[in-house]
Amino acid sequence: MIRIAICDDELQELELIHSLLTTYMQRHPQDEITIHSFSAPLEMLSYVAEHGGFDILLLDIYMAGMLGTDAARELRQRGDNGEIIFLTTSRDHAIEAFEVEAVQYLIKPYAEVMIFAALDRVMQRMNRDRRVSLTLKTSEGITRLAIRDVVFTETGRNNYQIVHTIQGKKIQVRMTATEIFELFSQNKFFVRCGASINLNLKYIRQISRDNIAFDTGEHLAYPYRAYQKLKEEFMRFQMFTEE
Repeated sequence: MIRIAICDDELQELELIHSLLTTYMQRHPQDEITIHSFSAPLEMLSYVAEHGGFDILLLDIYMAGMLGTDAARELRQRGDNGEIIFLTTSRDHAIEAFEVEAVQYLIKPYAEVMIFAALDRVMQRMNRDRRVSLTLKTSEGITRLAIRDVVFTETGRNNYQIVHTIQGKKIQVRMTATEIFELFSQNKFFVRCGASINLNLKYIRQISRDNIAFDTGEHLAYPYRAYQKLKEEFMRFQMFTEE
């Protein structure tokens, strides 16, 4: 199921985008797609807080009460990892769009082919990422986990590894830190930190000499001796990694 949100405070634009997405759904019957429309950013944020996030968000930028870029920043601060496509009349916010990791920035009026091409790129990447997943035996049974959703892992009690996900879940897996890293290392964003911690560089917000802050709001203490290597890995990721 692919959940798509549209947010635009102009009713005519909202209806236009909804109509285009309906056509896109009809052309891609293999994908289960649902569409939610919002006429205000605060309405959308409230819905996400109560019901969970969306896989894809199509956001206008100039809206009453809050810019679409500010709404996107709020989502990112909450740990939301949805794919964002901005639809706007101005090029002035392209840098802000980059800062919130938007996948596309389309200038109105845009052609149908442009928005469909943007959706195709996002859908292809999502389908590829979802194929990179693992079935793990946990303390509660069997679970299937997308590697891209893992923020970090740490060793817990009784030799269990605790897997922290972007959705805020903590999953206990009976494996060693090395075994779980070997599974996750097929994702290029994963690095080891000391003997017992595995990190997804994509979700690290800040590194100090003894603490790591993540986009989810979590903090993790780690061995001081690992600081230099981790800093180098993080800087290399920031400078050279392309999504």
